[in-house]
Amino acid sequence: MSSLSRWLTATSSVLAVAAATLGRRRLSLHHDVEVVAPRTEQTPLEGIRERLTALEADARLSGLRDWVEYGARCVENRQPALDVLCEALRNLPWPGTEVDQRWRMVLQASLLAHLRPGPGFWLGSDVDLSGTTLVDFDLSECRVGGARFDGTRFLGDTRFDQATFLGEFSAQRAFFGRHALFTQSVFARGVCLRNVIVCGNGEFSGMHAAGVVTVHGARFSGRADFTCARFGSDLDCSGVRFGGRALFRRAWFAGASTFAQTWFRGREDFVDAAFGGESSFENTRFGHRIHAD
Repeated sequence: MSSLSRWLTATSSVLAVAAATLGRRRLSLHHDVEVVAPRTEQTPLEGIRERLTALEADARLSGLRDWVEYGARCVENRQPALDVLCEALRNLPWPGTEVDQRWRMVLQASLLAHLRPGPGFWLGSDVDLSGTTLVDFDLSECRVGGARFDGTRFLGDTRFDQATFLGEFSAQRAFFGRHALFTQSVFARGVCLRNVIVCGNGEFSGMHAAGVVTVHGARFSGRADFTCARFGSDLDCSGVRFGGRALFRRAWFAGASTFAQTWFRGREDFVDAAFGGESSFENTRFGHRIHAD
């Protein structure tokens, strides 16, 4: 073999080794291992999530159609699908464009359609709309698992009347721009309305709560009606400001109840109320005579 041939052979070997080494990560002085970049494939739900928050109307609508199909495919898909829809609602800007406002109403209607008994009903689903802005939200006659509305802004009238909640209900620091209606609603576990603000009336007549109810620090600008309400456990109504009438006529308190440091600026009514446990009205302020005959 000539010198030129030997030189070409040696050069080819060196280039081959160098090319192979470029695709490897050196782990030690003696061992090399090939590093293959992981291939990530987008799941159907991730694709739906992207389209629900897209700017194009056609993309949003196609994402919503696929969302319905994905959730209806099997029971295991329902909760992940609802989580994605709630996320899309949370991510909508406020007030946003006119298109955003219309899309908010479409998403709300799509969500509620699967929480109310009837065609397409998804039983036992949890809802997390914390920190969301909702307009004329109507959850009446729905059946839900757990529900979280912490820090949520409800604009317009908000309806939870005759709704059933099988899990915990929490709406801490929620803001109700108008009336909040909980008439004849049923709560199988606890209810937390700590520090809520209700600019209109709070209607809780005939509600049933099996767990602890916390209304500590709430503010009611209008009437707060708890007529015939049933509290199966303790009630913490301390530090509440009732700007209008506060009605607890024929209410039933099975556990301990406290109204300490509460301010009744309007007329209050505890006629025929039944207290099964200890009650506290320490440092409570009354703007008018107490009706408790």
